[in-house]
Amino acid sequence: MSTFQSQSTSALLLLLLSLLALRVTGSPASAPLVVAAGALPALLLVRAVRIVNQLVDHRWVMLSSDAGAFAVTVTLWLLVRAGGLQAWQIYVGMFLFAGFGAFYLPAMRGWVAGQTTGLEQLTWLNAMLAVAAQASVVIGWALGGVLASSIGFQASLGLCALSYLIGLVLQLVVFVVINRAPFRKSAVAWRTVAAGPVEPEGTAGVWREVFSPRRLGLFTAALLLMELSHTLGFSMFVPLLTGGAADRSWIAGTANACFALAAMISGVLVSGGTLGRWTRSWVPHIVLAGFCVQTVFGLNAAHPVRAICLYTVVGLLSGGDAALQSEVQDRWRPAGSAQAFAVFGAVQGPSQLVGSLLVAGLLTCLSVGTVYLGIIMTLGLGSGLVLVLARTRAGVRSPHVEAPV
Repeated sequence: MSTFQSQSTSALLLLLLSLLALRVTGSPASAPLVVAAGALPALLLVRAVRIVNQLVDHRWVMLSSDAGAFAVTVTLWLLVRAGGLQAWQIYVGMFLFAGFGAFYLPAMRGWVAGQTTGLEQLTWLNAMLAVAAQASVVIGWALGGVLASSIGFQASLGLCALSYLIGLVLQLVVFVVINRAPFRKSAVAWRTVAAGPVEPEGTAGVWREVFSPRRLGLFTAALLLMELSHTLGFSMFVPLLTGGAADRSWIAGTANACFALAAMISGVLVSGGTLGRWTRSWVPHIVLAGFCVQTVFGLNAAHPVRAICLYTVVGLLSGGDAALQSEVQDRWRPAGSAQAFAVFGAVQGPSQLVGSLLVAGLLTCLSVGTVYLGIIMTLGLGSGLVLVLARTRAGVRSPHVEAPV
């Protein structure tokens, strides 16, 4: 519930930032620039993220991250209320919001890995968190699309700030009052992940383990390509479906809400049992099928009903994405999940930055649909093909014995 509250508010804020950038600049290239502004913190803060997650309990890191996001939302609300919001302020707001978020994901993934001992348990817990995340997208995007079209940006940002405040209170109750989470980790606790391997002393060993082609580099590359295709494609999602018209924001909100509902169903279905084991065996094929449907969606973006239906099918196939992430995260265990996610973010951040700037440049001379299809067909389909190659070279599906839930 605390994850749902936090991520639903973040989904609402991200939609509002994209719509604000479109309104202020009047250019579809502004949406990828918002993503570019959010890509830098993962690179600049990688060392700080690693140190903080080593010393501070993961739950306190997540709580502090949301407190920073609340402060950013209140500042943007005050600027809109004053009537002087400019494009550069939106980009700075996104930079700060992503800076606080850079601490959240490694902390959450480190906490998840610490609660599990095998791939099946890890897939199940990731699937449940994905259900909460997609439910938050349903609320955030469906609500955001309606709010932006009806009550305006000022009131929408005010509600977003209020939601963050409620979420902070909820997390204090869950993490501090109920779970009694200590602020600092003990000297031994941060070295242990699920009573397993010891965390490396420095980042050099983590970098080699995660990115070396002879070790886990191909699996990491598959995850990176998948995340980049989603991020860059999603940066064009609003202008692709709305054409920059605020009164069409309901189309983007409805499409993403339907996607999230379908993804929730998919997350439950692949979380365990026979279907879950079958999904883990056929992850590359499911990922490839999902991006093929997403390509057809891009071709039908001008038709609201067809676009919404196709994006719903993409959501049904998104269980393969969660299974891919779980497999890669399971293979990262020897390097330490939180540390691996930190160095992964250090590469993912500049990759998103360069990709977003490239997309913004392409949008000045090509249509949104053309650029969107190019991203999905190269990065998206490429992630599935790289995973096939990685599995072929590894020779086994998972380095860990699966434990029953």
